[in-house]
Amino acid sequence: MATTTAATTRLFRCRLEELGPLNNMVLAMFETDQQDFGKASPDYADAAYLQEWTVRQAAFTALVPTGLRQASAKEVTRTMTEVSKSLRDPLNWLNIRLNRAEKKGGLSVSVADFGLGKVRNEITTRDMEGLDGALSYLLKLLAVPANQAALAAQGHSAADTQGFVAAQQQLSAFNTDQNSSLNATLELTDENIKAGNALWEYIVDVLGTGTLLYKETNPKKAKTYAVATLLKRIRKENSSTFGITPNPTT
Repeated sequence: MATTTAATTRLFRCRLEELGPLNNMVLAMFETDQQDFGKASPDYADAAYLQEWTVRQAAFTALVPTGLRQASAKEVTRTMTEVSKSLRDPLNWLNIRLNRAEKKGGLSVSVADFGLGKVRNEITTRDMEGLDGALSYLLKLLAVPANQAALAAQGHSAADTQGFVAAQQQLSAFNTDQNSSLNATLELTDENIKAGNALWEYIVDVLGTGTLLYKETNPKKAKTYAVATLLKRIRKENSSTFGITPNPTT
């Protein structure tokens, strides 16, 4: 949980680690539409406006380096995807051997009860927590002595099972780490609250002006200048890959 060690009033209405990505989105929108903003007020066309904003952005980034966390999350995503996809061919081989073993009546349950379809579906949908659970269930059935014997007769070895064990253990560890990362919040201190407030001043200014600027002429675009819309996009990007819903605390 975040720890506030300061008396400074927090003005920004989002998690501290979301403020950087939110600012980047709003800054990009402003730079694209700056000509329109400049027509509404010369203040927005003045180079000093963007320069001061950039200074505040640099000060905030120095205090809240969320880029490292984002880079780490992307690497975890890539690795988890590779691990899950590596299971596809072994699953096919296991499926063949289960089919043959079932024909000879050596299994404790039917082939369908092993849940191979569930495992494949979780791989396709990239639901890594679901895949972790589906593999755990599959491994329990593979550990049943009758199933071990029936599969061994079809050429399935202990090493083949170990391949599934190793993948499940990797995914479980990654899921635990990712949950911790997504649920973690950066510490709120007097220094970074002040830096966040300074950045928030520009964010709300641009979003408020953009909403009024396009409200009648381009309602669809006006809706993109809403804090709720942008935060929803950030949170979806952070969680959809993992099948994890971060805590919606602000």
